[in-house]
Amino acid sequence: MVTTPPRKSKVPNILGDWDDVRFFLAVAKTGSFSAAATQLNTKQTTVGRRIQALERRLGAKLFDRHRHGMEVTPAARGVLMQAESMMSNATSIERHLAGLDREMAGIVRIAATEGLAAHWLVPRLSQLRRSHPDIIVQAIAGDQVLDLATRQADLAIRFFRPTSNQLVAARVGQFNMSILASASYVEQYGLPQKLSDLREHHIVDHTTLHTLPAMKPWSEAVESSTNIVLRTNSSYAAIAAVQVGYGISVFPDYVTKSSTLIAAPIDLNIIRDIWLVSHEETNKGVRIRTVIDYVREQFRIDEREWFSASLRGNSMVAA
Repeated sequence: MVTTPPRKSKVPNILGDWDDVRFFLAVAKTGSFSAAATQLNTKQTTVGRRIQALERRLGAKLFDRHRHGMEVTPAARGVLMQAESMMSNATSIERHLAGLDREMAGIVRIAATEGLAAHWLVPRLSQLRRSHPDIIVQAIAGDQVLDLATRQADLAIRFFRPTSNQLVAARVGQFNMSILASASYVEQYGLPQKLSDLREHHIVDHTTLHTLPAMKPWSEAVESSTNIVLRTNSSYAAIAAVQVGYGISVFPDYVTKSSTLIAAPIDLNIIRDIWLVSHEETNKGVRIRTVIDYVREQFRIDEREWFSASLRGNSMVAA
C-alpha cells in the first residue's frame, strides 16, 4: 500500500527569529511603520528594513499600503497567527520570569497621563533614585492604555478601574476637574463664574477629553462655544496654552499645585478616581514591587494636599 506523505503547510515559518516577529507584529497592530517604531523605541527606517528583510526571507509580501495604513496581506495571515501565538507564549514567559526577578537593578516602566507624569510623578522619583540608584524608571506619558500583559509597561496610573482579572488595582486617590486660567488671562478677560459665562471666554479644547462620558458637562459647554481658540490632543500642550493666557480649559485640580493657574468657582461635578495598576504575574518581582510600593506611598503622603477628594471611606483594593 502506497501512502501519501502529509502535505507541508504553505504558511511560512518565522519561528527562527523572535526579533523579526516583534517588528512584524508591531506593524500589524499599529498599522504603520512610524507607529511601530514608536512602540519599539527605534527608527521608522529600521522598521522598514526589518520588514523588507523578513519579506525576502519568507518570499512573500507581508503588507499592503492603504489610505488608512498598512494591512496584512492574505498571504501573511498565517504568519500573523504564528506571530500572535509566539507573542502570547513569550510574554507569558517574560511575566513569569519578572515575577521571580530578585534583581534590584534594571528598568521599571510606569505608564501615566502627561499631566500626572509631569506635574506629580517625575518630581517625586528623586528619593527612589537615591535609595535604589540601579533602578531606572521609564516614565511613559500619554493617554493611550498600555498593555501590562504584554509588558508595554510594568505598572500604570489610570483614571479608571481595570476589568481584567489578571490586573491588580489599588485606588490611590481622587481629583476634581476644574476650569483653570492664567493670571494674565484673568486680568484681561476676567474669570467665568458660571457655566453660561463660558460663551464669552476663549476656550482651549483638549479634544481627547470628549471621549469620556464623565466629561459631558464640559463637552457640552465646548460644543456650544463659538470662541474656540485652540484644539489639541495633548494635555501638555493645552496646559502650556492656558499658562501663556491663550484661553481657559479644564484640568485635574492637582495641576494648580505645581503651577500658578487659577481655578474658576464653577463646580463641574466631575470627580475621577486614580488607580495604581499592575499585573499579578509581574508585580511580585522585587524591583517592580519596590517601585509599586514607593509610588503608592507617595500617593499616601500627598493624599490630603494634592488629592483632597480622594479615598472617601479609605476603601482600597490591595495591590
